[in-house]
Amino acid sequence: MTVDEGKSQLIYRGRRAQRADSRQRRRAILEATLRLVVKEGIRGIRHRAVAREASVPLAATTYYFKDLNDLISDAFTYFVEQGLEHTRQLREDSFNAVRNLSDEDRGSGLGRKLLTQQLTRFVLTHVRGQASHREFRLIELAFRNEALRNGQLTRAMRMANQATQALIQEFFNLLGLADPEAAAQIVHGTILHLEYQILSGSVDIDSPLLERTVTMMLKGLIPATIATPEKASTF
Repeated sequence: MTVDEGKSQLIYRGRRAQRADSRQRRRAILEATLRLVVKEGIRGIRHRAVAREASVPLAATTYYFKDLNDLISDAFTYFVEQGLEHTRQLREDSFNAVRNLSDEDRGSGLGRKLLTQQLTRFVLTHVRGQASHREFRLIELAFRNEALRNGQLTRAMRMANQATQALIQEFFNLLGLADPEAAAQIVHGTILHLEYQILSGSVDIDSPLLERTVTMMLKGLIPATIATPEKASTF
């Protein structure tokens, strides 16, 4: 699945808005819901609280979202949609240096070394970029926990995970790994763990431990005959 495919498969559950002003009001309600998640968690989402936060009449929230589950689900879908836009840009930046490599170049030691360096850079940039937006990560963690109880969130969560893993897997496809899908899952799991470590204060966002962790992980995934990751600080 690509980033564009992930975005196209996102589904909104509430009532759709046709006019521009209605779409703006609906978006304001969703953004207010996300702010409430940061302030009070998922349990703080109530129609009256959302209407007050969005500065709209209570009737507006119940018009677009008669069911709170629909409101919660659509707020996360909106959050994921915005995140996929960021992922799209990160993908473009990460692949600029390797998109023009020929198959022969990618099979060479220097070409594979470049791919490994770019993957290392991508992981570190992604982790630090995500962790620097603390409010966004709090929202994501709150929805991940809620998805264990709310079936409507499960699909959007799966789409978000698959889009990120597909981006990572593309690097491993270029490196010619035997099982790029499994490798991408390992890297994605490590990314989520490192983000949580930074948010909880266990690791500083600029700690060299992040670089060492990513380098050791890639050494375990990529055969030594392909490449040895260089220090990310040399990029």
